[in-house]
Amino acid sequence: MDDKLIFRLKEFYTLETFQVAFYESQVTASTNEYYTKAFEKMVQIESGHADFFAQVLDKANIEVPKIVGSVFEKAGGFIGDMVGLTGASNTCKLGVALENKAMEAYRTFITESRDKHYSELRNTLMDYLLDEEFHTLWLMDYMTKHPN
Repeated sequence: MDDKLIFRLKEFYTLETFQVAFYESQVTASTNEYYTKAFEKMVQIESGHADFFAQVLDKANIEVPKIVGSVFEKAGGFIGDMVGLTGASNTCKLGVALENKAMEAYRTFITESRDKHYSELRNTLMDYLLDEEFHTLWLMDYMTKHPN
């Protein structure tokens, strides 16, 4: 596995883990059942993404970033709590920003992995890109319908 691929896999693991922590903070902070349900679903999906990248790194005998487990999870939770205090609209705006960052990274990685050797990985990346796009659409829709 080349260094560029290893860097991308670690980057995705880091970003997905941060998203999980941010979205988990929304699950625990909200009293709105529908809002909570949506964030629970996003946590489930984003956790699957992070687990996938951790497994790919592990299978390649590459150490999964450890700093993510402590620093990023705490930062994601803290930021989620602080933004959550300012209302759902601001939380959704930050969620859209995180999703946009993830989508940009996925699109770049998909383009870089056009080699047939990476066709299975590329297919998974496209599935995950669709998940990120759906999350963005939900967040934007919720923001529009529930402005603070």
